[in-house]
Amino acid sequence: SFFAMVLCHSRMSYLEFTCGEAMEHFLGCHRNALEYFGGAPAAMLIDNLKTGVLSHRFGQPAVFHPRYLDFAAHYGFAPRACNVRKANEKGQVENFVRYVKNNFLAGLEVPPALDALNVAARQWLEAVANVRLHKETRKPPRELFALEAPALRPLPPVPADTSVARIVRVTN
Repeated sequence: SFFAMVLCHSRMSYLEFTCGEAMEHFLGCHRNALEYFGGAPAAMLIDNLKTGVLSHRFGQPAVFHPRYLDFAAHYGFAPRACNVRKANEKGQVENFVRYVKNNFLAGLEVPPALDALNVAARQWLEAVANVRLHKETRKPPRELFALEAPALRPLPPVPADTSVARIVRVTN
């Protein structure tokens, strides 16, 4: 699985591969993305996945997962969920996902270690994705990010705890 985050104005992007999609992966990737950008936006639009949104009936406000609300409060952003059946609202990240599949992953021999894949992804972000001439803005995301970065909220001194405690049964 992979996690993608795209800033609205600059189209500066973050990419991270994970071994799962559970809450600890979801929140950990968010934390890593915010650290990569060096700040948090005022609001964050997410899809209606269960790790972030418990329910979102058509025409009704979303009911966010309490863990995600705590995380958002810790970093000082307002969570927003895409409207039901409105895929166009998350077009920027969907376009980036397609870009990752067609440009980073296409023909890539996937390294056996997840860490090696994430190192390759970070190098690709820095050397290709965030310095290319963006199709819509006609400017490199890195260039526009220089203008957007001052508007990001500073990160808290202590990162959010994204771990999950589970009770497991052990036999002798």
